[in-house]
Amino acid sequence: MFIYEATNPQLILIHLHGFASNVMGSKVSLLRERSLQGRFSFFAMDMDYHTTTTTRTLEVLDALVKGFSQKFEEVWLSGSSHGGYVILNYAKLYRPHRVKKVFLFAPSYSTLQLTIEEVGEENCKNWLEGKEDLKIVECETGLEVVINREFAVDIREKGYEIISDGEVNFPTELPYEIYVFHGTKDNVVPVEHSRLFTSKVKVKHYLEIEDDHRLSNAFKDIVEKFL
Repeated sequence: MFIYEATNPQLILIHLHGFASNVMGSKVSLLRERSLQGRFSFFAMDMDYHTTTTTRTLEVLDALVKGFSQKFEEVWLSGSSHGGYVILNYAKLYRPHRVKKVFLFAPSYSTLQLTIEEVGEENCKNWLEGKEDLKIVECETGLEVVINREFAVDIREKGYEIISDGEVNFPTELPYEIYVFHGTKDNVVPVEHSRLFTSKVKVKHYLEIEDDHRLSNAFKDIVEKFL
């Protein structure tokens, strides 16, 4: 499923939802409302991250950006949680020239490591070796998620973790306006990760909010002020 609103002929925002979410979520709804006001055109699609690999997801995102770049003068990217992880890797590895702004909402910088910490390394040993899928229960939604057996091997082989062993694996500066928003009550992605990232990488704006991982209370205000 996808959502597409062509309400602004110059500018489009492409949004990537989180790992165990879809385009029916509240963030997509609020961004769509903002689009319908004419602020930007808007595109979001169900990404199904857990059924594929980060490499394939990046290839899909690149096709979207290149395609929309033929129609719109400017592209903005936004991502929440693991969607932010994908966007960070895309900006780092692909360096898309039509992208001007990047909005990250409680982004994951270490999806693989956070998954290992949640499940336990012994419990995901076969998955880490690419031998079997991994079944987990998503801590916020309670939904069971099955993660593709190639997912972890792909991340390790390609070095997609943005933060690893306390080190930030990202250029100190890229030609994009980067905005980072993170809740201090986030129990999924530690806010300390965003603090470390923004201490090493040049960003346009970093804002901590007294809120949860979903930015449930603050997201509407963030959209109205920054987007």
